Amino acid sequence: MRIVFISILLFISSLGDGLAGITDITRLSSKIVELNEQIRQELYGKVSGVVVLNMRGKPIFEQYYGFNSRNSLNQISSVTKSITSLALGICIDRGLIPSVDEPIVKYFPEYNKQFNEYPARKNITLKHLLNQTTGLKWDEWFFPYNYASNSLIALLESKANWIDHFFNLPVDTLAGVKFNYNSLSSQVIAEVVSRVSGMPFNQFVVENIFKPLGIDQYRWDEYPNNPFPAWGGISLTTLDMAKIGLLMLNNGRYRNMQIVSANWINNSITIQSVFNESTGYGLHWWVEHQTGEPLMYYAAGYGDQYVFVVPEKEIVIAINAQNFSDYHWPKPVIDIARTIATSI
Repeated sequence: MRIVFISILLFISSLGDGLAGITDITRLSSKIVELNEQIRQELYGKVSGVVVLNMRGKPIFEQYYGFNSRNSLNQISSVTKSITSLALGICIDRGLIPSVDEPIVKYFPEYNKQFNEYPARKNITLKHLLNQTTGLKWDEWFFPYNYASNSLIALLESKANWIDHFFNLPVDTLAGVKFNYNSLSSQVIAEVVSRVSGMPFNQFVVENIFKPLGIDQYRWDEYPNNPFPAWGGISLTTLDMAKIGLLMLNNGRYRNMQIVSANWINNSITIQSVFNESTGYGLHWWVEHQTGEPLMYYAAGYGDQYVFVVPEKEIVIAINAQNFSDYHWPKPVIDIARTIATSI
């Protein structure tokens, strides 16, 4: 009987390093209490965790749902892209790359045939990769991600080399003209980071971003015939996701270490291309400017993973969910962040 009792205690302990960090929501506003209940009722779908930190990294709100805890790893999908952007910024800070205005042809001489075939490709810069305006034809958002017709999913099923595929995409418009979301742009950025640093991209991220942020628990997917993905594939805890936002909120500093320059942070969250009337896109970061609400910029992933930064409130909001389908839940997950931002 005693052995069973100890086993139960160990099981409870495993659930919440998380449990120790869970906020007493009764001390927060009624809107937050109501929000928490709505999340538990799955009005926002399969939300696994919400963490809100102030600019010093202190949890203001920390809740986990279902069988998840502070230690649960969750797929962050395209939040990975924003980490890729930080890696490029570090390379520029160190003088390994002059600026985001560098044409990518400079780094890929083996594709001279493709550049000469369509000279418009020679005008693509690192900035165009970052702000999703390469001008290349790619249909990633025309079909849902659970459809084989989606350009990214079709490529993954083919097991083709991603960099080769990118440089063989047909030209649709001049670079810098039209926003067209293309995950392969992130992979090309990662390859540039690897070539100028002399390190595999995943190793560069671990050494220069994860370790300084104290992120030592993660997974990174692998695919045949390709390096580690830079457009997705990382799994983190919700709390460690929030550290990425904390780095942004504090202008590239974490604790007493300047990991990336404030200049890079400012450029990353300056709108470079327009998605719709209320949302713009920076350097692999989204920027939302809803009338009457605090300005938010954020990283976003398929399945409803988010890292929001709200400078006016000096908070970071990290949300993990597993809404991996085209089903529309009663409430959009982004409204969780909006409610928190206007209630704290």
